[in-house]
Amino acid sequence: MPRFGFDQKQHDIRAEIAQRAAKLVVEEHIHDLALAKRKAARQLGAREHGSLPSNEEVAAALAEYRQIYDPEHALLLRTLRQKAAYLLDFFAPFRPYLTGSVLNGRAGPHSNINLLLYHDDPKSVELFLLNQNIDYDVVSINGPKRFESYPVLAFWFDNTPIRIQLQPGNAERNPQAKADRERLALPGLKLLLAQESAAQAAMAAPSPLP
Repeated sequence: MPRFGFDQKQHDIRAEIAQRAAKLVVEEHIHDLALAKRKAARQLGAREHGSLPSNEEVAAALAEYRQIYDPEHALLLRTLRQKAAYLLDFFAPFRPYLTGSVLNGRAGPHSNINLLLYHDDPKSVELFLLNQNIDYDVVSINGPKRFESYPVLAFWFDNTPIRIQLQPGNAERNPQAKADRERLALPGLKLLLAQESAAQAAMAAPSPLP
């Protein structure tokens, strides 16, 4: 009996942290779930070790939170993914992939569309942008940079910030970072959008008569 009570208390703490972390993701635009969980635990006065929920628990809490408090999120996410699909086609010569919050569904109204481009000549990407009359900036990123000669480029497209991470061609076949492995090329994104459309159509369809 004492053990059951302890387990229930741990479960309740994890659920509360997950709910607070979901709120932080939405309201403070924290897309790093590990950071959101730690901050939520501190705000609630809970220990950061042993009581933290899994990413899946936070994702479930986030979906529930948005369903109640942010019902327009699904439309926002679809719009961002449609823009991403256009950009993947636009950058087709450079083997582009979608990554980040627009892919995993955590994007908010101020989120970047993050793309990975694989090409052995990063200057050719910059020249491509210049030839298309696209103003861009070279931006710095936090933490270690694995490809020093491959910049991160940023520009705006249709009132949405775009960030492009350039990497050499062999990194496409052997991605080292977890974030680089969580990616989707244009065919996969089109399939995802089609599945979302089908799900929305099914939800909107009238219930059959008894």
